[in-house]
Amino acid sequence: MNDTSSIRSTTSRVIWQGSDMLAIPKPLFALLAGLALLYSILPLTAVRLPNWIEILFALVGLYTLFRFGSGLRWSSPVKLMVASIVVLTLSWVFMLRDHPDLARSGPSLEDFLDKFFFLFISIVLAGRVRNVLVYLSLIGLFIIAMPWLSGDGFEELVQGLHGQRANFGINPIRTGILYGVVFLGLCCFAGKFFLNGRFSPLRFCMWLMLLIFTLMAIVITQSRTAMVALVPALFIGMVYLFAVVRLSWAGKLQLAVVLAFVSLLAIIASYQVGLPALVTDRFESESVVVADLMSGDLSDIPKTSWGLRVHFLIEGSKGITERPWTGWGYRAGELILDQEGLLKGNSDAFSQVHNGYYEAALRYGVGGVIIVFLLFAWGFRGLWNARQAGLVEPDMFGFLIVTLVFFMVTNLFDGILFQTEGVLLFNILMGVTASFIFLNRCQRQKSQDG
Repeated sequence: MNDTSSIRSTTSRVIWQGSDMLAIPKPLFALLAGLALLYSILPLTAVRLPNWIEILFALVGLYTLFRFGSGLRWSSPVKLMVASIVVLTLSWVFMLRDHPDLARSGPSLEDFLDKFFFLFISIVLAGRVRNVLVYLSLIGLFIIAMPWLSGDGFEELVQGLHGQRANFGINPIRTGILYGVVFLGLCCFAGKFFLNGRFSPLRFCMWLMLLIFTLMAIVITQSRTAMVALVPALFIGMVYLFAVVRLSWAGKLQLAVVLAFVSLLAIIASYQVGLPALVTDRFESESVVVADLMSGDLSDIPKTSWGLRVHFLIEGSKGITERPWTGWGYRAGELILDQEGLLKGNSDAFSQVHNGYYEAALRYGVGGVIIVFLLFAWGFRGLWNARQAGLVEPDMFGFLIVTLVFFMVTNLFDGILFQTEGVLLFNILMGVTASFIFLNRCQRQKSQDG
């Protein structure tokens, strides 16, 4: 065997490739990689994520970034991280001045800094396609296995198929969102399953079963947030497939037919157990809310699921108007909604206004919202540049675009940016995105230095 073939053989056996993006010592890289995996998968199990792992991940990640990330330590997201510290500190100072009885003992920096764990994930992934695929596959498998890892297993699945709302150990809305991302991933990476090279009936059957299972999971969680967000995501995905992806029209048509066939199978199976009727009833029960909104009659909107969201937005708007620049600080949504008529059945206040962008504005004013949107804008722009540089494959680019759009839409109906699973999902998607952006940045720097 010659040297070239030997290198290829060795590389093919490596599950996780090291970083040639940054000169990080191997033991430190291994520690950071292990912490990144624990951070990403433990919240999907009954174990959850111990605080010490999160703290250690943050400390090791920050040390690695500022010690070895010469080209990254003052990149745009790092500057936004510093800006968030300033914004959250100012919010606390003004709350302490204006409402000392409501202010906390110190600024709750972790409330926004937890959105920047993606920086450390990106260092571990290092823009390596193999690392990214292994990472996403592992997370996808853990999400698929959630009924057994954090839920009640087959019993909960059976109950879900008979109309009981499934949650698999966490909030059903966010469970549906997680499965929505896996569903989109299976669609975007279908080529890697059965269209890459010789057609494999076994791989196709495995892909088909996983796709049907994720669709079933979305339906039995009855997460209308996930269902609604899938519509624009799938639309953008289809536009991207037919207008941008360089694939033969026959290949595109085959993929579209397969996806349509799978959707038809899922619909037929769902009808057999009566799930569509149940979901339709849930949507129809909210029709009066839509009618009141269309008529402009906001005072009589019933306190149903959607109706409460409208009331939350109304009260949130009042809170934002009162303190538009510095906000109300940590858990502002709960503070604003702690009033008669907007409490849960157990008389507790809701923890957030069920809109991630409103919640950011309520907590930290206009600065908080700007930071959130600048992060998304940086991700989309940088991803496009990395794609133009040839660092991102078409299916990976499509996956990241549609899932980021999906995530942004879900935040219109739930404040998942401030919920454990939402923060995790944000960091996973942005971590993959940032890894390609940083790789592109480092390669440009090397070419300029050379």
